[in-house]
Amino acid sequence: MKSLYKAPLTLAIAAATLGATPSAFAADEPSLNINLRTLYFNRDIHGDENQIAASQAVRVDYVSPFYNNLIGFDASVFGALKLDGRDNDQGSRVLKNDGNDTDSYAKLGQAYLKLKLGENSELRAGRMVLGTPLLQDDDARSTPSSTQAITLDTNIAGADLYAIYSDRAVDVNGTKFNEYKDVNGDDYDLYVIGGGYTFANGLSVHAAHGVADEFQQTYLNASYPVALANGDSILIDAYYYDGSDDGTLYGDNYESNLFNLAGSYNTGNLSLTLSYQNIGGDDDYNYGWGGEDSNVLMTWNSVQYLDFNWADEQSLQVRADYNVAAVPGLSLMARHTEGWDIDSGAETDLEERETNLEAKYVFQGGTFEGLSLRARVAHVETEHPEINDVDEFRLIAEYGFSAL
Repeated sequence: MKSLYKAPLTLAIAAATLGATPSAFAADEPSLNINLRTLYFNRDIHGDENQIAASQAVRVDYVSPFYNNLIGFDASVFGALKLDGRDNDQGSRVLKNDGNDTDSYAKLGQAYLKLKLGENSELRAGRMVLGTPLLQDDDARSTPSSTQAITLDTNIAGADLYAIYSDRAVDVNGTKFNEYKDVNGDDYDLYVIGGGYTFANGLSVHAAHGVADEFQQTYLNASYPVALANGDSILIDAYYYDGSDDGTLYGDNYESNLFNLAGSYNTGNLSLTLSYQNIGGDDDYNYGWGGEDSNVLMTWNSVQYLDFNWADEQSLQVRADYNVAAVPGLSLMARHTEGWDIDSGAETDLEERETNLEAKYVFQGGTFEGLSLRARVAHVETEHPEINDVDEFRLIAEYGFSAL
C-alpha cells in the first residue's frame, strides 16, 4: 500500500522520472545487482481475522550498457520464498495467493529494450518498475509491482519530461501481467505525460496528467527549500491531485480532488514536519488506475496504513525524524495523523487517526556493512464503517550487493 519509508518525500518526487528504473545506472559495462529482503508482517485487525506472513525475497537486476551507444536490454527477476503464513495471510499481499492458501513465487519483473535517442532521450519498451507520481509502482511488500509499458524520457532545456503508454500490470504478489479492466470487465489502455523542473533558486515543480478510458488524473507538486543563516533549513511542499470519471472505472460523474501542504524544519539531525491535507469534490480520492495496477499516493498524509483520502476528509499530521548522532546509521521516526469531517455516505463527520513509529539501522562497516534493519509500527483507530481498527507490526532486513 505504501512505500517502505516515506521520508524527505520531496527527494523521491524530485527523482520520480523514468530514470528511477535500473537503466539509470547503466554505464560502459554491464552490471548485475542482487538485493535480499526478509519481511515479517503482522496485522492485527480488530473484529476480524489477522494477517500474518513472512518471506525471504530476492531481486536480481541486470543492467546492460548501450551497445554502439544506441541499444540495450535490462531485466530483473523477483522472487519470494514463503517462511510463514497464518490466519488471513492472503490479505497481506506478502505471498502469492493460491486458492485458499499462499505460496512462494517468482516472476520476470522487468524485461525491456532501451533505445538511446541522442544525448538526452531514451525510449523503452517492455516490463518495468515505474517511478513517476501518477505511476509509482508499490515496493512495500516482498517485491515491487511492475508495469508493461512503452516510455519516452527526455531532457529539454533542463526540464525532465516523460510520456508513458501502458496496457497491463502485475501486483506486488502476482506473477501474471493482466490487462486493465473496468467494472464491466472491458479492458482499456493508460496514457501519462509529465515532467519536472528545478529553478536556480531551488524551487522544484512537477506536473503530470493521466488518462485511462474516461478516468483522468492530474498531479501538481511544488517544493521550495529555504536555507537559514544558522545552517538550519525549511522546506515548503505542496501537492494537488484532481480526478474525474465519466465512464465505468469509478462511475459516471465521479469527481474528487486532494490538496496537501507540508512544512518541514530541519536542524542538525532533527527534522520536524507539519502537514495538512483536504479532500474536495463529491467522492473519496481514488488514485489507482484499476486492474492489477498498484499505484502509490505520493503525499505526506499517505502513511503506513491509511491514506486519509475519504470524501470531505481533512487531516493534520505531526512528524519528527531524528538521526542518532551517538549511533551512526540509526534513524528514528514518529508521526501522528488525525482525520476528521469524513463522509461515508451513510454518516458524516466521522474521524480516524493513525500513529506510526519506525526505527532503522544501517551497518556502517565490518562484515555486515550495508545491511539495514527496520521496524515499523502502526496503530489505527477509525469510525469509518468500511474498515476496522488495526495494530500492525513489520520487520524488514535488506542487503544488496553487486555480483559483477
